[in-house]
Amino acid sequence: MPSTSEAGMQIMRKLLRTGAVLACALLLAGCQQELYMDLSESSANEMVAALASSGIDASKSEVPDHGWQVTVEGHDVAAALNALHADGLPRPSLENLGDLFRKQGLVSTPAEERVRYIYGAEQELENTLLDVNGVIVAHVHVVIPENDPLADKIKPSSASVYIKYRSGVDLKMMAPMVKDMVAHSIEGLSYDNVSLFLQSAPPRAAGPRDDWAIGSRILPWLGLALALLTLLVGAVFVLRRGLFKLPGVVAGDAQRHAN
Repeated sequence: MPSTSEAGMQIMRKLLRTGAVLACALLLAGCQQELYMDLSESSANEMVAALASSGIDASKSEVPDHGWQVTVEGHDVAAALNALHADGLPRPSLENLGDLFRKQGLVSTPAEERVRYIYGAEQELENTLLDVNGVIVAHVHVVIPENDPLADKIKPSSASVYIKYRSGVDLKMMAPMVKDMVAHSIEGLSYDNVSLFLQSAPPRAAGPRDDWAIGSRILPWLGLALALLTLLVGAVFVLRRGLFKLPGVVAGDAQRHAN
């Protein structure tokens, strides 16, 4: 049967193990979590700014061979992803005509060159529209028919444009300018053959209140303090019950009993 001192030691070990597990769990909850990696520095800056406007603290850091990454505290991951999605971030990587027409290996056929040109024109238009203040998502689809030079009637080009814009921004006033820009960017495309669909994004959910944001940051440390306090109370309880004594005290008791 274990002695009183040994029983006290066992209780203390259990308390220490429990406290260590609680402390680790609470500290991990407050650690930084990666949201996105392989970003350009400009994309990382844009995402950090968007999260700040939603009341979420984020930071960027450069990762060797992986560009830039954006991180937030563990308890902010879900809110951060929702905020970035509402802003259409991170933006898709778009190609330009220069990249598409860079020769690599075999010579392209006229049909391939034509498809590449249309795709590149769509990408460049989307990239331009995304630079408009308030635009979250932009998609452009261009149709340039192959006309027979001997035909009496020429088939006109056409384009359709979809724009999703941030709530609170009125892009309807800019609709004529958007159509005019697209029409002048594609050969053979007239203003009347550009269809434009504008959609307002739902209002963004209110960012966390300052007091809640501060509370969520200090919560892990409060939990750690509570765990340490629990350990202290347990240790005092064990000592007061006489279940555990320091080695010097035990030796002194043994000497007194011997005398």
